[in-house]
Amino acid sequence: MSTDEARAEAGQRIAEAEHAASLRPLAQVAAEAVRVTDTDSARQAAGQVGERHAHDAHLSEVQRAGSGIRSVPTRVTDTDSARAAAGQNNREQQLLEDYANYVKMQERAVLDAGSTSSR
Repeated sequence: MSTDEARAEAGQRIAEAEHAASLRPLAQVAAEAVRVTDTDSARQAAGQVGERHAHDAHLSEVQRAGSGIRSVPTRVTDTDSARAAAGQNNREQQLLEDYANYVKMQERAVLDAGSTSSR
């Protein structure tokens, strides 16, 4: 295996792991309030807030797609709008695939919780 192939394979594994993580509930970092005392801690707190908002927005889109809410279709009038419509369809398909994965993860979590409590 060449270096390029190894890098591509590693990149694919990382992308799959990040995708799976985007569907899981975001772990609570700290139960207590974050103390901002300097620039670095302010950046860290802002980063955590940004990550939570991005995660929640993505999960909301996934759940909306899974419940059948679709965006308004793009009217195709030229090449550019055709590309936009194709991109919109691809995005909706990806969200539906994410929703299917999300449902599977939720079912697994329920089964795991049930098997743990019955021990």
